[in-house]
Amino acid sequence: MSEWNNTGWSAPQPEPLKAKPHCCEEASLSSHSFYIPCNNPATKVVGWKGRSDSPIRMCEMCADHNVKNRGGYVVEAYTGPTGAAQVWPTNPTPSNPWDAMNEDALLLLWNEKKKAIETAKEEEMELRKYIVKREFPKAQEGTNNKELGEGYKLKAVVKFNYTLADNDTVEKCLDHIAALGNEGSFIADRLVSWKPNFLKTEYNELLERKDKGDERAIKILGIVEQMLTITEAAPTLDIVEPKAKKK
Repeated sequence: MSEWNNTGWSAPQPEPLKAKPHCCEEASLSSHSFYIPCNNPATKVVGWKGRSDSPIRMCEMCADHNVKNRGGYVVEAYTGPTGAAQVWPTNPTPSNPWDAMNEDALLLLWNEKKKAIETAKEEEMELRKYIVKREFPKAQEGTNNKELGEGYKLKAVVKFNYTLADNDTVEKCLDHIAALGNEGSFIADRLVSWKPNFLKTEYNELLERKDKGDERAIKILGIVEQMLTITEAAPTLDIVEPKAKKK
């Protein structure tokens, strides 16, 4: 709205912006000459010790930034007003705190934890290998013990991976061993055990045939169910970065 002063009419002033109900009231990164609310879903009420500013609603990222960098503290969780606007909930604890996070905050949190685990695993493995080599310079395969005093002992279990070549190569080598005589045949039979492997490609073809009403496929799958148990495995999750544009 324009106003008159000693120099004439002033330029129109923008109406002050307000955050949407139940959304973050912290200033957005887009704020420069005037206030723009963040407006992401609010999850916490944040205040500042030693300041007269009233606590405001904030999203997960803004609350985290204020607590870590601006001397803020979480007054309570925000799950929506129970009465008039600005009335904080009497039971602020959601059933799952992740439910209150928006997609960006949730994925950032997961990615941070994933990277932290991967880094910790690599560092722990390097340190473990170093300690084993230093404390057991002549370690034997199997269990190695070292007395540490006061009843404590350091135990290292040294293992090696034994990986066979492809089946055709293994079978040819066993045939050569068996051809060396009775003892060779005996050793060849005991040297390698064969473990059945499930071939999902063939299973998928049976499922496709079943969907088309193939009676033989239906019968075969009925028998397969007696020897096959399907359980849910751990899912994989990754954030794929966009490919760099060619200059």
